[in-house]
Amino acid sequence: MILAATRLSDPVIEIGLPVASLACWAVVYGITRLASRPAAVTPAPAAVGFPGQEPPAVVNLLTNRWRHTVDAAESTLLDLAARRYLQLRQADPDPRNTTVHLTGHAPDDLNPYERQVYDRVAERAVDGVVPLTALSFSDADRSAAWSKRLRRAVVADAQRLGLSRRRFSRPLVILQSVLGAVAAGGVAAGSWHYVNRSGGDRFGAVAAFLVTVMVLVGLARQDLGERDTPAGRAAAARWLGLRAWLVGHEAFGDLPPAAVAVWDRYLAYGSALGLTRTASPVISFGMADPRRLWSSYGDGWRQVNVSYPGGLPRYGRALGWVIFWALLAGLLGWTFVGVVGGSFLASVRPSSAGWTRLTDLGPVTLGVVLVGFGLLALAGYLLVRALVDLVAPTTVDGEVLWHQVWQRQASDDGPGRIINHHLVVDDGHSERLRAWVLPARIAAECRLGDVVTAQVRPWTRRVLAVTVQRAAPEPADARGR
Repeated sequence: MILAATRLSDPVIEIGLPVASLACWAVVYGITRLASRPAAVTPAPAAVGFPGQEPPAVVNLLTNRWRHTVDAAESTLLDLAARRYLQLRQADPDPRNTTVHLTGHAPDDLNPYERQVYDRVAERAVDGVVPLTALSFSDADRSAAWSKRLRRAVVADAQRLGLSRRRFSRPLVILQSVLGAVAAGGVAAGSWHYVNRSGGDRFGAVAAFLVTVMVLVGLARQDLGERDTPAGRAAAARWLGLRAWLVGHEAFGDLPPAAVAVWDRYLAYGSALGLTRTASPVISFGMADPRRLWSSYGDGWRQVNVSYPGGLPRYGRALGWVIFWALLAGLLGWTFVGVVGGSFLASVRPSSAGWTRLTDLGPVTLGVVLVGFGLLALAGYLLVRALVDLVAPTTVDGEVLWHQVWQRQASDDGPGRIINHHLVVDDGHSERLRAWVLPARIAAECRLGDVVTAQVRPWTRRVLAVTVQRAAPEPADARGR
């Protein structure tokens, strides 16, 4: 009887205790997440006039349920123009042709995220001018880091003003972590009971405790974003009242960025509130379109079209591989023609009557012979083009506009080893550029903004060597880190 009771209690301790411990922690964590969600805000009555001193980027955070959006950077740019630190000019009816001009007005009173946006404009400006659509990034890592730094600065400002707070406060994180350690103790107790009963390694119970603690504490410390405060809800309600007033102006959403000269800060706050459907898409601080890049190399700003290598296997390949595949295609083609079609070819008489025997050839055999001739033609083409690429490499001179990973080795353990990059070099004159294939072993020899001389093979688009003629200046945000 005692033995049966003991056997019955084993699953309760070894399975039930860990499951119950984790379930209790998960329930508390879930309730805490639900309770810490930003509260809904009832808009104030529609009213004209700015209802507060909060910057547009902070207003963007408050009026989007305490979520940061891309409108924060866009509205900050428009606000800098409204405050005459920048000037926006539109040369024709297309808002995409708007340019940003530095006014020379010393930006001494800017907060960190306003300074960050201003520095991006100053960094890209040539002779004090930059196209508005040229503010995007050509480096994915730098774009992500820039956006993350901007978000942190906006959130810090909102917290400083008492308008926002972390969803999980520090005491709450500590409490969740302690509860996580308690739940891990339940998992370890079940593991320890099983190890003692089965005679296993007791280190397994210790490992179960440590792994569980790391996972649960990591979840408790995860940044879930921001939530409301009483002052933040009041400010959000006021700004939503301004939003209601702006919505009443049907033409407001169609205003171009240069309209900030007339609408002043209203356009900036309208962007923060998500109302500028024409101006906002023109302003981008994200990744640039790789097929339409802006370049200031040469005589002023211009936009260039870039063609990228497709899926053909020759692109980026060393010539040794191309020659190998050519020989393989030739061998296979000769086998099809010489072996399969050999008996037929030997039986054909030179007279015109003899060639009528083609009609006697079976469709399968005829197809194999035709494929063989096609493979032989392909082999000849590959060998000729490879030979031309070998004896006639060329050079490309100019500024690096694009330098991104293109191919990785397949891997189940992560992103995989980098094989090739795309490299776009602007010569300062052409409106259409080619993207070259830069092997990973020499990819570090140049970076965005460098003026380089690249030795390339035109047919395979493979870069053989890169020489930097003039290094790119260090970005302002990189110097500040």
